[in-house]
Amino acid sequence: MLGSAVGTTITVQLIAFSITDYALAFVTLGVLLFLMNVKMRAYGSIVLGFGFVFFGMGIMTAAMEPLQTDPVFMEYLAAISEQPLLAIVVAALFTAIVQNSAATIALAMALAANGSISLEAGVAIVYGANFGTVFTALISSVTASKDAQRAAVAHAIFKGIGVLIFLPLTSIFVAILPLFGGEIERQIANSHTLFNLVNLFILLPFCDRFAVWMTKLMPKKELPSKYVKHLDRDASAIPAVGLLQARKELEVVTKRVSEHMFPHLLSMIEDDKARQQVVQQERVIDVVYKATYHHLQRIMENNLNDKESEEALKLLYVNNDLERLTNVMKEMARAMNKLENKHKMLNDWEREKIQQLFEEVEQGFSHASKAFSNNREEEALQVIYNNPKIQRMEREMRYEHFYYGSGSSSTVSVVFSDLMNLMLRIHQHSVNMSHTMLGMV
Repeated sequence: MLGSAVGTTITVQLIAFSITDYALAFVTLGVLLFLMNVKMRAYGSIVLGFGFVFFGMGIMTAAMEPLQTDPVFMEYLAAISEQPLLAIVVAALFTAIVQNSAATIALAMALAANGSISLEAGVAIVYGANFGTVFTALISSVTASKDAQRAAVAHAIFKGIGVLIFLPLTSIFVAILPLFGGEIERQIANSHTLFNLVNLFILLPFCDRFAVWMTKLMPKKELPSKYVKHLDRDASAIPAVGLLQARKELEVVTKRVSEHMFPHLLSMIEDDKARQQVVQQERVIDVVYKATYHHLQRIMENNLNDKESEEALKLLYVNNDLERLTNVMKEMARAMNKLENKHKMLNDWEREKIQQLFEEVEQGFSHASKAFSNNREEEALQVIYNNPKIQRMEREMRYEHFYYGSGSSSTVSVVFSDLMNLMLRIHQHSVNMSHTMLGMV
């Protein structure tokens, strides 16, 4: 928010260059780019919107010109010039109505240029315009998520602190502005830039503390599941935000699988607690899977662009593969229970072979996870390239078991074959994730 406040000052600086005189040229260029071809439409929309913003500001400024000969209006402006607090309030209210601080400041610049208001009044209007932006954010956050409401309140506090810091120093501030050069319009534009820059440098070191204070000031209700960390139902109406949340949620799932499930797969052979841990983690991931699936379905009900549609589809595929992969791990736990219930054990050779295949499968999932989290194609390719090797290992181990392991009981033989097959299925889901990340879906 602090950064965007500084970014918006560019608009006012451009107005000081009288760029509104060329607004229709931008509108025309935007239309031409939009009509050129599909690839240029996005750029055309940007230029078109840019032109319309300044064209609208030009119209608003021109509409104020007749009022400059109205004695009642001029008397009102004189009162504002003498009472900075009144100027702040009026500017804040006007900004709240038009929902554009740049428009308010542009009017102040136009009035100051013809001598209707003083520089001090123009600076006061800058204060009010900056504070007036908080109303738009507060109104928008009423039906938004708790984090969005916190952000809106923090924005209001930031702006309020800025005004309180600058207001007692206005006379000094006004005396400094001419040192930067330019006519009065440029000085007002510079005051807007300096206000937000100083506000940024003063408040930036306290952002972490503000986040803590906002959380305490506006405590959040628990999510439907304590395991769902990032999904927000309201954010699904904003595809870019909703997709980012879904990706972060799935990154948490991959981490959970790597840290809380894979380390227990081998120890499940003898340890019942390890099996219970795997089964419990599978239940958690099943909850997250359902929440993520419905979240992505809500996003896809919006009018998505091609890039957003592709991302949503990728996340649906990854979500599905992660859930199925953990189901396979749960099946491995059940297979181990078969041995324990019949008081059977795998011999050293069988354990060694299972461990060899497990290490390859675990490494494959690690590569697939990195490919997903870091968008690294080389990691995804590594999983796909290693797939034939792992399939060959599984076939050779199964053959060796049948050929050399004739002394094993039928139960042990079945469980050994099941474990080989289940690990192969786990790896196949890693391959599927890698295909998805490479766009091979």
